[in-house]
Amino acid sequence: MPKHFVSNDDVSVRMFRSDFVERLSHVHPVVPHVIFVPIIATLLWRAPTSAIGSAGLVLGGLLLWTLVEYVMHKHAFHAPDRVMTETHDVVARLARDEPVMPALPGWRHKLYFVAHGVHHEYPSDTTRLVMPPGASIPLALAFYGAFRLLAGRARTPALFAGFLVGYLIYDTIHYAVHHPGLPTAFGRYLKKRHHRHHFLDPDSDYGVSSPIWDAVFGTLTRAARTSERAR
Repeated sequence: MPKHFVSNDDVSVRMFRSDFVERLSHVHPVVPHVIFVPIIATLLWRAPTSAIGSAGLVLGGLLLWTLVEYVMHKHAFHAPDRVMTETHDVVARLARDEPVMPALPGWRHKLYFVAHGVHHEYPSDTTRLVMPPGASIPLALAFYGAFRLLAGRARTPALFAGFLVGYLIYDTIHYAVHHPGLPTAFGRYLKKRHHRHHFLDPDSDYGVSSPIWDAVFGTLTRAARTSERAR
């Protein structure tokens, strides 16, 4: 896929014509923690499983999140090359204060830009590095319903708590790799992988919080594999 990103500076762009909707598209990175930490605590407090059982389910939920993160990033957030290129071409010719959404030619372009395209065009926009509550809350409810259906009433609280912990880790790492940085060697490795995804090859390194599924499904870059062997 062509490399055609607008900027790695902390700049933003107007997405919507409506001022109200535009404001909703900007989110402070602490917002997901304010929403979901109390929910995680409540789920663990009310979980009917034993402490050991709950711990195992939390770990299972964390692992499941890493898979969902990978699948959503690769198959839901990204679009065919043609759509991504055409979206970029529209964004590139607009002034920064012109709303992008009305200028996009089709629903696929609009869906891609709302879901992920704005982040790829402006990857260091501080206010668009975490998912807005208008998207994260409905998705959380949908996943909770799926967990209840598939895992059962007793296992769901701890399993879903682990899943939400994984989501918060992902949001935190995603913000950190674009701005404050991560002080550990593994953190620097995650940052390097994610920057490769943005600026070198957007068709690889889909995992933000973990390289596990990129390794399993063969989407680690060659440099990433070399780095892993050296660790």
